[in-house]
Amino acid sequence: MEVTAGMIKELKEKTGAGIVDCKQILQETGGDMNKSIEILRKKGLSKADKKSGREANEGLVSYKLEGKKGFLVKVNCETDFVAKTDAFKNFVEEVKEAIFKKSYAFSKTLPEEIEMMRKDVIAKLGENILVSEWKFIDGKGELFPYMHLNKVAVVADFQGEVNREEEKQMMKNLSMQITAMNPVAVEASSVPAEKVEELKKTFTEEAKATGKPEKVIENIIKGKFEKFYNESVLMEQLFILDEEKKVKAVLEEFNKGKEKPLKISSFVRVSL
Repeated sequence: MEVTAGMIKELKEKTGAGIVDCKQILQETGGDMNKSIEILRKKGLSKADKKSGREANEGLVSYKLEGKKGFLVKVNCETDFVAKTDAFKNFVEEVKEAIFKKSYAFSKTLPEEIEMMRKDVIAKLGENILVSEWKFIDGKGELFPYMHLNKVAVVADFQGEVNREEEKQMMKNLSMQITAMNPVAVEASSVPAEKVEELKKTFTEEAKATGKPEKVIENIIKGKFEKFYNESVLMEQLFILDEEKKVKAVLEEFNKGKEKPLKISSFVRVSL
């Protein structure tokens, strides 16, 4: 069977393989398109395994909302050039939809269907691709998404009055705060207990290393915790749009006299 330019073009579009490879495989299979796709796919998977150890620090983040369910995903590639291609962007969308639909819990060992998709796109794009992080959030109120340059994404859960323009702007401002300052929790009381224990151990070791008296050591530990909360807890951080005030004070001032005060109950964040 004669291998035509149209057949080569079709195989290239379906597999992402080079023209020479497509022509050669079609000649070997006598023009059998399905067989050619399978052979190229196996070759691509082999190439994908060889690329698996390479650094991948570029990429995109993306989000999806559906009712009270929110989702963030981070997908890495090796170069900014590939990150800007339609093929990579389409892969990010396909992965996002697949994970969201099945509600897969995040694991470094990817679900089989996601791993197969990943290897297929590596074969097409010629770079190591990693589906490196994803997070879900179950909203109690209104989920608000915010993304910065496709490199950092946040979904925050707000309660209270959320439909007026001034509230929408405050929701955006607080989401920008989370994007820029990367807090670990909304309130000091909501910092995970294991994180507090880890910090307590570290701060205690550091304080004891100073050789100071026990009473001084207690104050050193207390001071370190205060510094941590001021830097890492949303309500205790200085507000990025007015660094004279903490976020907590800005929100209290905003809510003054309102029947339904705006409140942020939780958030998720991913970044490259």
